[in-house]
Amino acid sequence: MDTPNISELIRDAADEFLVSPRVYRDAELYQVELKRIFHSTWVYLGHESEVANRGDYKSTLIGQQPVILVRDQDDGLKAFMNFCTHRGALLAREEYGNARTFVCPYHAWSFRTSGELIGVTDSARYPASFTTAGKDLIPVPRLASYGGLVFGSLNADVMELGDYLGDVRAHIDRWLKRTAGSSYKVNLAHKYAFPGNWKFQSENVVDGYHPVIVHRSALSALRKFDLLGKRVLDENTGVRQGGCVRGFPNGHSTLEAGSARDLIFADPEAQRKYVEKLAALHGAENVTNVLSNQHILIFPNLAIMDMNIRVIQPVAMNRTEVYSYPVSIVDASDNINAARLQELQLRLGTAGMVQTDDIDIFGGNQTGMSVEAAQWLILSRGLEREEVTPSGVRIGEYSDEVPQRSFWRQWRAMMGGV
Repeated sequence: MDTPNISELIRDAADEFLVSPRVYRDAELYQVELKRIFHSTWVYLGHESEVANRGDYKSTLIGQQPVILVRDQDDGLKAFMNFCTHRGALLAREEYGNARTFVCPYHAWSFRTSGELIGVTDSARYPASFTTAGKDLIPVPRLASYGGLVFGSLNADVMELGDYLGDVRAHIDRWLKRTAGSSYKVNLAHKYAFPGNWKFQSENVVDGYHPVIVHRSALSALRKFDLLGKRVLDENTGVRQGGCVRGFPNGHSTLEAGSARDLIFADPEAQRKYVEKLAALHGAENVTNVLSNQHILIFPNLAIMDMNIRVIQPVAMNRTEVYSYPVSIVDASDNINAARLQELQLRLGTAGMVQTDDIDIFGGNQTGMSVEAAQWLILSRGLEREEVTPSGVRIGEYSDEVPQRSFWRQWRAMMGGV
C-alpha cells in the first residue's frame, strides 16, 4: 500500500471540510503519526499529585516510547526514557512506585532518581578503560508543566508549552478555579480499550452533535431519575446560551454547555459551603462561569472533563487504550469528593451509562472505514457560520464540527501537509 500525499487527505475549502477515511485505516500513516505528532510535540505525562513525594515515579508513554516521570531526591520533576543503558531492559515495570534508586531487573545496574548511573555489578570484569560516564539514563528532552499538568516532548526544539497551549490556558484556569483555592489530586485510573483508531476518541470528547443520538437511552434514564442536574446558563458569564464549541490554534478545542455535574449527588449543605467558598475567592458573579461544564481537548491525546482527566493512548492503527483518571479536590469535604466520584462512575466509568455507548460506536466506525469505495468523511457542520477571533480561535454552536476541523488542521500541519 502506498502512503498517500498528506495534502490529499484533507479538503479544507470555504464551503466544505472533508477528511479521507484512510487516516483511520492506513497502518503506514499510523507509524508516521507516532513520529511526526507524538514524538514531535508536547504529550501529557501525568499530574504533579501522582509524583508528590521524593522518589515517587510513574511509568507512562510518549506515543509508544516508554517513559518514567519521577520526583527526584532534590524534590525536582524529571523524566527519563524507561530504558537501562546497559542492555535496554525496562527499568520501571510498575505503573507507580517509590524508589531511592532505579535498579535494573536484568543485571542490577543502578541509577539515581536524577538519572546518574551509580552502580555497575561486578564492574571489575569490564576493561580497564571502562567508565560510567555517558551511561546515565536518557532524559526526555523537554519537560514542563501548567496548572499541575506535566507534559514532555521528545523534540528538543518544540515550542514553549505556554505558547503551545495558547488561548486554551484560560479554560484550564477555569477548571483550576474549581478547587476553591486548593489543588487537585489525581487518583488511580479506570482503564478500557476499544478496537479502533485513537483519533475517534480525541474527536469524540469535544463532539456535541452525537450525545442526543448515541446516548439517547442513557439521557432518558438520567432524566427519569432526575440525575441530569440543574443546567445553569447565564449569558453574562462567558457561558454561551445553548452552549458552544471552540477550536484553537495548535489543534486544541472545547465543548461547553450548562453546569458541571460534579455536585448532583452531594449533600446540600456541603454544596452550599463549597459554592460560598468559590464566591469568596472569585466573586459571586463568577461562580456560574467557574462551574460551567466544559470538555477540553489538548492536542493530540489529553482530555480534561471536569472531574476526569482522560489520556488517549494509541496502541495500534486499530486499537486504543484509554486511561480515565478520577480527580478529587485536596481540601474539599469527603462528601464533595465522594459525590464527584459517584457521578463519574455512573456516567463515564468503564461500565458507565454513557461511556459504553461511545466504545460501541468506535468499533463500528473502524469497521466502516474498511469500505474502500468511500472517498470522504464530511465535517462541514457550521463551517460557514464560525466566528473567528483576532487570535485565531474559531467559535461555533454546540453541535458544530469546529473542534474536529481544528484537530484535523493541526494533524495535517504536523504530518507534513500544506
